[in-house]
Amino acid sequence: MKNVIVSMLAVAGLAGIASAQTTTEQGGGRLTFQVYNPVTNAWGSSIDAAPGQRVELRVVASYTGTRTDLFAMGEALYQPTLSNADNTGTGAQQDQIGAWRNGGNGGNSIAGSMLSVAEGNQGTALADYGRVLFGGTATAATGSNTMTSFRHTGGSDGAPAGSWIRMAGNFVTQWPAALPAAPAAADTNRILRGISAQQQSFALNSTFHVAGLSNVIFRQAIILSDDPAARTVQFSSFIESARRVANTGTDDTRFISWQTSNSDSGSHRTLGVQYVPANINVVPTPASMALMGLGGLVAARRRRA
Repeated sequence: MKNVIVSMLAVAGLAGIASAQTTTEQGGGRLTFQVYNPVTNAWGSSIDAAPGQRVELRVVASYTGTRTDLFAMGEALYQPTLSNADNTGTGAQQDQIGAWRNGGNGGNSIAGSMLSVAEGNQGTALADYGRVLFGGTATAATGSNTMTSFRHTGGSDGAPAGSWIRMAGNFVTQWPAALPAAPAAADTNRILRGISAQQQSFALNSTFHVAGLSNVIFRQAIILSDDPAARTVQFSSFIESARRVANTGTDDTRFISWQTSNSDSGSHRTLGVQYVPANINVVPTPASMALMGLGGLVAARRRRA
């Protein structure tokens, strides 16, 4: 009888291992970037905003693939960006983002450092911002991944052309790029120390587990500069900030992982990540247009003088 029980346990163990074997799917992982419109009282893909206005931002992770047996999200790595940012001047002359909760250090192991579901869904301004619920990996200064922001202008620190604000861990001063066949630790750390939405399996940590395949994972805000010029700021991310199939190997494929059962921490990988951006259309008000016209008149008088 004892041998029968042992055999049954061995078979059960093998079944558990088999159910957690890594599987892959082309596509199926999406990060949707949204802005809150106080007029319609809804989150959406675009908003018209005035210079100096505060705009609330959030990120939603969703599974869009064909499997019907997935349990929850395992992990997504990403680095939110704001393109066409105003990085000139100081203070109100620059675009600013909101303060980070607990100074940018957060995780389910750090009490009071994670944003709640309610804070992820509400459109009103928060006192501070950061990750929503998915804090399986704590961010901390000792790990060089305290959440912060970086400004890039004219290709600085390896960024694309243009003017950007990028959010990541404090270690990631360089813009992540496609990696060589044998990346160095510094290369991979620019990804691993980005913004992480991660959780353990339900069996390992039921207290903080988040079920479902579509959840808010991040909140922030942008306070637009007082520059009256019309422009469009895009809130999104980029594939080079997503997790690689091989951290130190040759496979540069990027993915989001999903849990297949309550005992799985994320064995199903959706290869490639779809980013759905949101646009903030800065529309000059009549008052700002008048100021812009006055500024042009003063400049013309100076040139004539």
